[in-house]
Amino acid sequence: MKRILIVDDEPDVNLALRIVLEDNNFIVDSFNDPLLALENFKANLYDVLILDIKMPKKDGFELYKEIMKIDNKVKVCFLTAGDVNYSSLKDTFPTLNENQFIRKPIENTELIRRVNKIINLIE
Repeated sequence: MKRILIVDDEPDVNLALRIVLEDNNFIVDSFNDPLLALENFKANLYDVLILDIKMPKKDGFELYKEIMKIDNKVKVCFLTAGDVNYSSLKDTFPTLNENQFIRKPIENTELIRRVNKIINLIE
């Protein structure tokens, strides 16, 4: 079974994502606090990270940069309620593509499709 880490400061969003993913046979760890997520992160444990972009204390991009220092092979998917300027992120994260950004809200089937697509990305 594939393992996913969700970090979203909105408890309802976090819980909804967790339920959908667990119902589709993923093992899910979730945190509402990005600092707590970073403190508990373990290298080579997760197949995909699902990180909200806008969070207090540390945004999703900052969190991902810190996680990459621990595990530079982990795949990521960013959640956002707003628009993302992909071209401005290419300098910081050159390997990211538009499929690794999910706009909230997202249909359950689309979430599963996207997560599976990211898991299957060839490195």
